[in-house]
Amino acid sequence: MKMRSLLSLSIAALLSTPVLATTITGKVTDPAGNPVAGAEVKIEGTRRVAMTDESGVYRFEDVAQPHVHLHVFSPQFIHGDNDLGDIQGDQTVNFILSPASVENIVVTATALNSSVLESVTPVTVISADKLRKIEAPTLGETLKNTAGVHSTYFGPVSSSPIIRGNDGPRVKIVQNGLDVSDVSRVGPDHNVASSTASATQIEVLRGPATLQYGSGAIGGVVNIVDKRIPQYHVDGVEGEAEVSYSTVNEGKYTRGDVTGGSGNIVWHLDGYYRDTENADIPGYASVDPDEDEEKGVLEDSQMETSNLVAGISYVADEGYFGFAVEQLDNEYGVPGHSHEHEEEHEDETEEEHEDEEGVSLDVDMTRYQVAGEWHSPMEGLTNIKFAGSYTDYEHTEIEDGEPATVFSNESSDIRVSLYHEEVQGWHGVFGMQFAHSDYAAEGEEAFTPANTSTNYAFYVVEQKKVGDLTFELGGRLENTAYDAQDSDVELDIFHEDEEEHEEEDHDEEEHGTEFSFPEYDFTSLSLSAGVNWEYTDGQSVAVTLSRSERAPSQQELFSAGQHLATESYEVGLVFDMDDEGHIEDELRDVNEEVSTNLDVTFRKFTGDWGYSVSFFYNQADDYIFQSNTGLLALTEHEEHDEDDAELEEDHSDEDTTPVYYFQQADADIWGVEAEAYVDLNDAFRLTVFSDYINAEVEDDNLPRTPPMRFGSELSYVNDGLTADVGFTWYDDQTDVASYETTTDGYTLVNANVQYEISGQGVDWVLFAKGSNLTDEEARVHTSFLKDKAPLPGRNITFGVRALF
Repeated sequence: MKMRSLLSLSIAALLSTPVLATTITGKVTDPAGNPVAGAEVKIEGTRRVAMTDESGVYRFEDVAQPHVHLHVFSPQFIHGDNDLGDIQGDQTVNFILSPASVENIVVTATALNSSVLESVTPVTVISADKLRKIEAPTLGETLKNTAGVHSTYFGPVSSSPIIRGNDGPRVKIVQNGLDVSDVSRVGPDHNVASSTASATQIEVLRGPATLQYGSGAIGGVVNIVDKRIPQYHVDGVEGEAEVSYSTVNEGKYTRGDVTGGSGNIVWHLDGYYRDTENADIPGYASVDPDEDEEKGVLEDSQMETSNLVAGISYVADEGYFGFAVEQLDNEYGVPGHSHEHEEEHEDETEEEHEDEEGVSLDVDMTRYQVAGEWHSPMEGLTNIKFAGSYTDYEHTEIEDGEPATVFSNESSDIRVSLYHEEVQGWHGVFGMQFAHSDYAAEGEEAFTPANTSTNYAFYVVEQKKVGDLTFELGGRLENTAYDAQDSDVELDIFHEDEEEHEEEDHDEEEHGTEFSFPEYDFTSLSLSAGVNWEYTDGQSVAVTLSRSERAPSQQELFSAGQHLATESYEVGLVFDMDDEGHIEDELRDVNEEVSTNLDVTFRKFTGDWGYSVSFFYNQADDYIFQSNTGLLALTEHEEHDEDDAELEEDHSDEDTTPVYYFQQADADIWGVEAEAYVDLNDAFRLTVFSDYINAEVEDDNLPRTPPMRFGSELSYVNDGLTADVGFTWYDDQTDVASYETTTDGYTLVNANVQYEISGQGVDWVLFAKGSNLTDEEARVHTSFLKDKAPLPGRNITFGVRALF
């Protein structure tokens, strides 16, 4: 009876509030009155999209929602919008768009889908066309020539982005807005599990927009956008395929993606396969090579990767709902171990030695993802977005062909965002996020105990335009809890340096203690405010101020032991270790990291030349960093007879590793990043970029701070032919932390050329690209392996791409 009454009331309500379907049409032109063809006109809060024709005309039929806000986007023009409010009849709405001299792309990871040029916060978007030119096997190497972004470079097989000197948990890696949920934040040898092979764009954000994704992302957020869950109607089939070959590592690469649809059902498939051998290098891998080290090859830098993604969506005017599944299999070597292994087994027979292998990682990941939007669900709300993912990740560290340690991470990430209508000029989004992770490491080199983490967060981002000013406010309240298993941690006695270790008589002893970890609970409040002022046509200045609180990551807290891949002995924040390397039985207190950040960005984006320059300053209290202590840890303990005292005293280099200790101290990080361009004529453009970072902690430098660099590129575009040649110069890095070595500078020369051939239904692109064309030996200061693994030598990649 109740259900029948509710149904009757609902029908009556619908009948008593008639929906008037209206028509909206108009014309889009530039300031000179010329039509803008191919512009995308959207009705906010719906799936409705119309493209302008050759005359610049667009048209919407049967517009049902009463409140209408139109947006117009074109890559060559500045975004235009018009909030019509509640309309009662047919409308004619014209737009005049100002031209932009740089590609102006909508940033999907911002709360309000601002374009690059409108953004209050510093943001860089790499489009699909540019991405195809710079794509590398790892995310860090793909993005490393973006101003302000460097790479952790763990050989050519693994690297993550460093943004403004911050890496690890301070840089959030998300795929379509959801955490990638791998273990790349745990160690630099762990590759980012999200692929750029089918990405439509990659977004690098800093400032208030990052509050949607995590309070701890003070470096920034990298959002990889793809079409695995289709969001718009597709009639027929579209996609692309590519094959290529790289000379530096005999690399074979094949990829493809295809999207198709009929009616309300849209589906997507993409995948790739990459197979490489060890990379060629200009000289020796080691800075100080031994006489038996092979020249010209970086051992254990091979990789074999396959990835497959399938997705399907139901798309209607009221929204969409979709599901996707991904399977990743990745096996890659870990450079820096093979030669050492040869030394350890120099007494073995040649046959036994040939059977020995180095260190490699075998990654297996399955990821399930859902996403959807519901437009105009109720009065006051224009849109509801929701997304969720479940990731089952596992990788095995393999030594000499045998499994040594297995890392696993089962995680869930759920996000709901609600967009509201304007309230006194303010429009924005508020939402909530839940994340859970079940992490474990089992084996001889398990340096962190099994633990679970749970994260709850509430966030809000609001924006208001007043004349030439755009204001943006953001806030995030987040709770993070860790529950770690009790561990019997055996922390060896450490030795201050190798000389004392060899000269003094140390008994080989262990300090074994069973640590019972309490539940660690952190509540973080982060706030931000920004304003963008377009003080004259095409020129603006943006200022953002934020205060962020970050909970430590599980690695920063609980690390205690030998990390095989990085050849280091890691000690976490919870352990109280003195200068001699002795560990107290009692755990110490850990504080949240609190940072205050200031950004000032100047932009010019019209005319024959333009620029973007950002100055930033970050003052952090209780900044968490990992540094070399100068101590050495014993890593091998063989049983000896009592009479074998000589062997007990003689610990060789191979059974000690440097001790890296997570510590907290106040830090100051500041710098500048800049990019400028000038159009020499209709075909040639000259682009330059540069960045500089200064990072200090109390009376020392922060370790692995990127050096100053400068880059330039001359590009040519004409009649299907595009080409560019450029270089990037890296300065010496002499501002180093204690026990950290300096790094020589280097210059890398790169070039690209591609030619597009139009066909019937299929366009073909022939391309070739070269990197490190001068075959220079280059060692990346931000890499843990800089003294053992230089960048690859001269490489030429050539291939063909089909677009259909």
